[in-house]
Amino acid sequence: MIIPLAAGGLFAAGLLYHNEWKFVAPACLVFYGLALVNASKYTLSDIRYVGIMEILLGLINMYVVDYGLYFWAAGFGVLHIVYGLIMWWKYEKRPVA
Repeated sequence: MIIPLAAGGLFAAGLLYHNEWKFVAPACLVFYGLALVNASKYTLSDIRYVGIMEILLGLINMYVVDYGLYFWAAGFGVLHIVYGLIMWWKYEKRPVA
C-alpha cells in the first residue's frame, strides 16, 4: 500500500508546488484508491471495491474540480462509513441470542 500512497503524496505535493491546487483532491482520491486496490491482494478482498469507488470518485472529480472538498467528504468520509457498516454487518455482527 505504501508505494502508490507515497507516490500520490509526492504527486499532490508537486501539484501544490506548481499552484495546481484544484487537482489535489482528485489526485488524492485516485492514488488512495490505487493503494487500496493494491492492498486488497494481502487482506480482505472487500477493500478492492472501496478502492475502485475511490478511483471513480477521483476521476469524476477531475472534471468538476471546483467541488473537490465535497468529493473528499464523499470519498474519505461517507464511503468509509458505509464500508465500515458493511464490513461490520458482514464479519462482526453477532446474532441476537
